[in-house]
Amino acid sequence: MNIDSSYVNAYNISGLSQTSLEKVGSALAINQASDDPSGLTIGTELGVEKSSLSQAVENMNNGIAMSNIAQSGLSNQKELLENIKTETLKAMNGTMNQDDKEIIGQQINKYIEQFENIANSTTYNGNTLLKTDGSTNDDISIVDKDSTIAMEKADTLSISDSLKSSMTDFATNPNTLTNILNTVNQNIDQMNTYQSDFGSAANAMESSARNSISTEKEIATSQSTIMDIDYSKEVSSFSKTNLLSQIGLMMQSQANAVQGRNISLLTH
Repeated sequence: MNIDSSYVNAYNISGLSQTSLEKVGSALAINQASDDPSGLTIGTELGVEKSSLSQAVENMNNGIAMSNIAQSGLSNQKELLENIKTETLKAMNGTMNQDDKEIIGQQINKYIEQFENIANSTTYNGNTLLKTDGSTNDDISIVDKDSTIAMEKADTLSISDSLKSSMTDFATNPNTLTNILNTVNQNIDQMNTYQSDFGSAANAMESSARNSISTEKEIATSQSTIMDIDYSKEVSSFSKTNLLSQIGLMMQSQANAVQGRNISLLTH
């Protein structure tokens, strides 16, 4: 009476043990289509969705960083405009002579130069933010999963150009001082508008990022429910099937030993 592995294979113990080991090793309940075809399809689709949301969050974070850099540059430029306003008011005072006004004019020209330097150097990943070229490159689109948040570059060089054109007769023409003062006041308001636009875009991106993060967490939970194993349950199952496999092998070994002894007795 030969007892072979058919006793064990009747319960697919060896196969079950291998399947459990594979699941424990990968921490996944579905490692191939045969494990759960529909579950694999749904889990894969959820994974793609989660990756898209993750990229959307990264896009929003980059957009927020870009907006913050632009706002910082605008703040520095606005401070320079305030300095120009102060110096112009000083020059308009009747106690100032022409030499004093020329010195003040030189200082204002330095402020204008600094203003331009900020416009040229305020960039994000090589993209200038505070000067424009009048093309579609002036539009900055931050892409979410299902929508786009638009930002527009600030045209601050036109402000400095306007101021420079008024500086030729700063020390000799009282009307020039009045024009510069008016130009500064108007453009401080424009700078506030630029800052507000960048700030509004940043708020929209923060809201979008929070929503994407929340959705991504929910999708990750759903995907985990489908794809991930119950570790304690799977380890218990593996231990059980492994034990049954060892018992089967032991029974086979004992049965073969008995058979060997019987044959030996019959042949002597």
